[in-house]
Amino acid sequence: MSPVPPPSAQPATLPGGDETVIVPATLPPSQENAGPPQGFLTPAGGGLGEARARGGSQSAAPPQGGDETVIVPPPTFAGDETVVVAGTPTTAPATLGALGTLTGLPARTLPPQATGAADAGVVKQVGRYLVQGRLGRGGMATVYRATDPSIGRDVAIKFLHASLAEDAECHARFLREARAAGGLSHPHIAVVHDVGEIGGRPYMAMELIDGQTLGEALDKKPAMPIRDAVAIGIQLARALDYAHARGVVHRDIKPGNIMLLADGKTVKVTDFGIAHMDEGDNQRTQVGAVIGTPQYMSPEQTRGDKLDGRSDLFSAGVVLYQMVTGERPFKGESLVAVATRIATEQPPPVTQARPDAPAALRRVIERCLAKPPGQRYQSGEELAEALTAVLAEIDAKAARAHAPRIVSLRVRWALAMACVVAVVMGITATLINQRQYAALMGQATDYGASLARFIARQNAAEALREEWEVVGVAVDDMMLTGNFERIVVIDAKGTVRASSIPALVGKPYQAAGTESLGKLAGDTQAVRYAVQGEPVLGFEAPIEFQDHEVGRVALGIPEKPLTQVARLAVTLMVVLVLVTIAAVGVAMFVLGDRFAKPIRLVRHAMGQIAAGGLSVRIAEARKDEFGLLFNAFDQMANTLQRREAEQATEIAALKRQIKAEPMGTHPADAPTDPPAAPAPTA
Repeated sequence: MSPVPPPSAQPATLPGGDETVIVPATLPPSQENAGPPQGFLTPAGGGLGEARARGGSQSAAPPQGGDETVIVPPPTFAGDETVVVAGTPTTAPATLGALGTLTGLPARTLPPQATGAADAGVVKQVGRYLVQGRLGRGGMATVYRATDPSIGRDVAIKFLHASLAEDAECHARFLREARAAGGLSHPHIAVVHDVGEIGGRPYMAMELIDGQTLGEALDKKPAMPIRDAVAIGIQLARALDYAHARGVVHRDIKPGNIMLLADGKTVKVTDFGIAHMDEGDNQRTQVGAVIGTPQYMSPEQTRGDKLDGRSDLFSAGVVLYQMVTGERPFKGESLVAVATRIATEQPPPVTQARPDAPAALRRVIERCLAKPPGQRYQSGEELAEALTAVLAEIDAKAARAHAPRIVSLRVRWALAMACVVAVVMGITATLINQRQYAALMGQATDYGASLARFIARQNAAEALREEWEVVGVAVDDMMLTGNFERIVVIDAKGTVRASSIPALVGKPYQAAGTESLGKLAGDTQAVRYAVQGEPVLGFEAPIEFQDHEVGRVALGIPEKPLTQVARLAVTLMVVLVLVTIAAVGVAMFVLGDRFAKPIRLVRHAMGQIAAGGLSVRIAEARKDEFGLLFNAFDQMANTLQRREAEQATEIAALKRQIKAEPMGTHPADAPTDPPAAPAPTA
């Protein structure tokens, strides 16, 4: 590729708008034909070590939306890289042919059985490796799929770019950090099989992983199930704890550097290409250099400060936030904007985008994203323990949701007895109320009839003499008591002569009753009628003088006081029923709890037996059926423990016997005599 003359130093904004990089104004003469600066952002690939090691037939996809690794140390250029100067890209293809400079060997076609590939193809032998195709490329290295024919193993082999290999510092750092990654052996860290140089180009041969990056999975489905996100977070935290304990800080934790295996549950951290080995105060990375992926950097990382493992835990918190919410917590149109938000702003709460997220998970993520390192988790193991507690909470909630719902004995007994008492008390109260109301009505009608006859006798002489004015005065006096709705006096011809209702005087009498209550003693009639919606009991009795009827008296008594008494009685009866039901329910609940405790004790003891704890005993004396149950359990446990001890003794004796007997002396090894010949028959 022809060299591209750089302009004066100015920002070059990449597609996606997430980063801004300063291009140096001049280049050293020895680097005029070199590629992009170390870690220079390109549309074709991410930053340092972003090239992915993947299995299968998948090809590496360039990161989207500015998900790049940023490195800004002294610039160098390589001919097999894409260069962007002031936003103008020029590309020189990097193919397998570029590897010819390592060995000078021509490309050749090998059968599938020789390469281990799915199809036959053109391969290039580099050292002992058969390189079959490129998997990905980044700002510092390119990754190829290769086969080690000596052991028949497929690997992902990463070569430092040729231009960077000429830089002594880059050359040494690549090998140093490759060996640092090679010293890590953890189930959730990609294995580095081999580190070395071929033709002056440093390389590392890594585990070829069958799966996809977490970033690719999040591109397909931005928000993951919460339990899956927490499980991945636990694996990531333990991998980081392992690396940190060995002095290795990753410095570029992001979804693109986390491989999700084919099972969709297991992850492996990859790309320790910009990892830092803790070597005390002698920090090899240039001070002030910005290393990492902007959206996943810690605040101290954006400042170029010295880092420790807590920076990786901040990045892990960003990954957790993205897995749960489907969005990155810190966004911006430029590197400066993103760095400013990381250093000064708090992201929206997790529960805002994911209301179903547990509060405990929100607290874990918020602590990971704390600005001061001292306020974060201080180790990966501490973070893993916190996430494990969240996972246990999620599983417990799911278990409760799917567990068979049972009603405890104490609740059943309390409800059953309350229902029985309610039915019995309800029936009893109804019958009592009916009888009581009937008795009250009987007393009221007898009282009304007696009162009507009394008034008739008191006014008999006046009625005979037709002194109706005197009768009217007596009626007015009786109405003052307030016990009557009306009093009407009728002469022998059926005309009203005196009444508490003046409008009726002088008119023919019309009975007000609409419902007959029957004929009572003394020829008294009892009726019921309503006045303004209120029931009234009416009584009509004859006025007799010497067994001759000289008139009649009609008397009205309000039924409301009687109804109020009846309602009061009903209310008191209902209160009595409710109090009785509550008392019985509480008593049965307490009694049921007393019965449930021994049952829980037996269940717990049986669970320990099931788990192998044959030494458990209840050993509680009770003089009831539960005492018999406890004794039976203890006898069962004694028998099981004795049998286990006997079996263990027999097995130990058999082992000693087998060990003590020479080969061939064991009865099973002894030759058997041939069967005796049958005796001759006569």
